[in-house]
Amino acid sequence: MHRVLFIPTVAKKVRRPGGTLSAKASGLQRHAAVFVMSAAIATLAPSTQAAWPGRIELPSRTMATRSIEVHGVSPARAEVVRRHAEEVRRRVFAELLGVSAPRPWAVPCEIHVHESAEAFEHAVGGPPAAASGATSIEFAGDAVSLRRIDVMSDGADGVPDALAHELVHVVLADRFPLAPPPRWADEGLAVLFDAPEKQAGHDADFAAARRDGMAWSATHFLAMADYPAETGRQRVFYGQSVALVRWLIARGGIGTFMQFVEDASLDGATVSLDRHYGLASSEALDRAWLGVAPIGDVSMD
Repeated sequence: MHRVLFIPTVAKKVRRPGGTLSAKASGLQRHAAVFVMSAAIATLAPSTQAAWPGRIELPSRTMATRSIEVHGVSPARAEVVRRHAEEVRRRVFAELLGVSAPRPWAVPCEIHVHESAEAFEHAVGGPPAAASGATSIEFAGDAVSLRRIDVMSDGADGVPDALAHELVHVVLADRFPLAPPPRWADEGLAVLFDAPEKQAGHDADFAAARRDGMAWSATHFLAMADYPAETGRQRVFYGQSVALVRWLIARGGIGTFMQFVEDASLDGATVSLDRHYGLASSEALDRAWLGVAPIGDVSMD
């Protein structure tokens, strides 16, 4: 299950169990958001720990730096997770936002690792069978006031499988403080940081949907305000999302894609498609990209 919930800043932050959560947030200022989604990651090399003068000593099961705090596991494993998360954070900032040396977050991202399905379900309101990772972001105006990731304790080398995918959503909040990107763009970008086998599964799902006539038209897809209600089509949604993201990035680069997403939320997809890609309509997008196989590696240049 993949869910998104938008709530007012003044309301108590909540996690709701079960079901698909919907929201009418398009064109509105985003004050707070809770994202819940499954993910997988590719293993990255660890980085060195950044110094943080004056940081108080934390309990034995917590590791902290300026940008990342890890909770719920031993100090040794917390350090492994923290280093991996710091490296993923730098990579996402560099590849998606063009920032090679991102500033530390004034509000750290709390990563809570759960050893049991019961603990994960209690924290996020749903079992790991439905979602193995959860990202929570709250805003006060256009400033982030909370960053939190909950993940199951799985994955190779002690690093949770969902971590990199969820970190993409956290970083994108810095780029889109007033309104979240469309869900297809948000998820498509996050899938680019999943493990190769996870991406291959999404590619296969979308290829099968295209073959069977089950892919969405560009007009319908760009207008979707929520994840599909049909459980069987959620995987297709992820496959089509990452396929379209790859194709648009390959056509104009990551900078153009980010500007297209921002302008689409302000001026509409049709205007933004014409402005950035020379496509006069979503029907023109259909003809351009569904006529080919927009699956494969892309350059972020």
